[in-house]
Amino acid sequence: MDTRRLIEALTGDGGDPGHRVSPARKLRLFSALSLRLAELAAELATEISSPTEAALFAHDVERTHRQAEIAQIRAAHTAQRTLVQDLPAENLEWARATAADPAAFIRGERALPPDPATVPTGIMPFKDTCDFLQHSLHLPRFAARNRLHAANALLPHADVHGNQCAPRYPKLAEQLHAGTACLGATAAAARNLDALAPAIAAQPAPHRLAERIEERVAGSVAAGIPQDTRRLFTALSDELENATSADQLPTPQEIQAKTGIFITKRTRHFTYMSLCLLNTDAEVFLSHFAASDNPRTLAGNRDALAAAATGMNPAAAAGGASATPDSADKGTAEGTSGATDGPDWFTRPEGVAVETLDGPATGSGSPPGFDPNLADSPNSLFPGQDGLTPPQRHLQTVLNLMRAPTKPPGKGATGLPTAQLIIHCRLDTLLGLATGNGWSAHGLEIPISEIRRRLATDGTIPLVLGGQGEILDVGQEMRFAPDHVRRAVLARDGGCFYPGCTVPPEHLEMCHIDGFAQGGHTSVHKFTPGCTSHHHMADNGLLELVIHNGIPHVVLPKHLDPEQLPRRNTYWPQNQAALF
Repeated sequence: MDTRRLIEALTGDGGDPGHRVSPARKLRLFSALSLRLAELAAELATEISSPTEAALFAHDVERTHRQAEIAQIRAAHTAQRTLVQDLPAENLEWARATAADPAAFIRGERALPPDPATVPTGIMPFKDTCDFLQHSLHLPRFAARNRLHAANALLPHADVHGNQCAPRYPKLAEQLHAGTACLGATAAAARNLDALAPAIAAQPAPHRLAERIEERVAGSVAAGIPQDTRRLFTALSDELENATSADQLPTPQEIQAKTGIFITKRTRHFTYMSLCLLNTDAEVFLSHFAASDNPRTLAGNRDALAAAATGMNPAAAAGGASATPDSADKGTAEGTSGATDGPDWFTRPEGVAVETLDGPATGSGSPPGFDPNLADSPNSLFPGQDGLTPPQRHLQTVLNLMRAPTKPPGKGATGLPTAQLIIHCRLDTLLGLATGNGWSAHGLEIPISEIRRRLATDGTIPLVLGGQGEILDVGQEMRFAPDHVRRAVLARDGGCFYPGCTVPPEHLEMCHIDGFAQGGHTSVHKFTPGCTSHHHMADNGLLELVIHNGIPHVVLPKHLDPEQLPRRNTYWPQNQAALF
């Protein structure tokens, strides 16, 4: 029996046989069948005794579930297309009450109210379709937003001129309607493809490349292994970024699609965020973090950081410290609820990780987005003497800066760190006489076009290495290196002289290659940066600092290097050539 004959059999012909069945009559049938389907499933679950029948029942229920998921995004698309958010309150109330008790509507005893004849004015109950889905259907906002995105990406639609268009991702849509892929994984893949779209558009033959990428993604989604699909998207993103030329800046569309602070999960006491930003902006973060990691500076004062971070400090919490107004504010900023019994929305907080179109949430022992290959050291997640881990200390540094009532004063006058963006670049590269890029003090690659833009727009302190008129040698007039000498040495060497040492530039000391007490000069040519540990090793004779080919090298002890070859630390990417 086809749908038309079924409608006529259950609801009658409406006094107009042979004519098109109205959407209202089809909606009556849909309401009746949805109720009957639930009753029939309950009866079958108790009456079936044959395992063959049970197997067929399981398959039918699974197919019905997938079809119901597709129906959900169809309903969201229909609500968006018909501007359901513009309905007056009485129509919305009628729909809610009828859905709760559809018996009278199914029997034809309750008619649909008329739609508004004119464009509504004044304040509407909902600001957009997503708001309608969220509050009228009681969906989490993320789930409502994801349904609309899935509908726009995986369903046929009309363009601004009314022409019918195919789904944005036809291969994914085909798999979804064929039942070979679930909606959650397919919708997540569509969102990830949207995020890759700006980078794909910047490549040669973008349409052909987009088709090939979608085909690979569709195959991975159909395989049903989410971890493999996530790894595929990570590899595709990295490959697309590395495919661009070294001096090509990201497009505005790519920056808009990728950068920002994103809330990935929210629970009763914690908010998880993922951060993406340009390298030039990341350098400011890294500079602040390095300052807070240095206990010899005011910004890295361990006692002050621990006192400000009592909510994160297990030792302080165990000591029974009472909550202060500042700590209460901190709880709000870091995502804690700030209430003993939980807020009113705790039964389903907005944005909490639930099973939506993304699939079920998964727990992890590490922070979201944590990459062990990028960690500063194996101890980066272990607390120090102040009870804070380095990531906690970095978070507290950002919170302290955001809470500062005024702009931090100059260097050394406050416990708040100050950052200075330092970019190292060869002059011939800057003038366009050679290819290449610049590097930040922490080793982040900066496109040469971005350097030129900042030189034209930002306040800049140029340091021309080896040029005339520089005071790069103060002899024995002072023992400690002035700032301009320190900047020049760091521009040449990048980091600690010891091979493999990753201590950030802010923590390094200037080491005399020839001891100052033995007549050594305070000079760029006679300095090399070193961390405290390796600096002491050089002063105690455990290491030998030498000048080789015009730049400082280190000779390791014989038990570490029997060949006694002069070596450089190759961890920092700007160590490519002598600058003096």
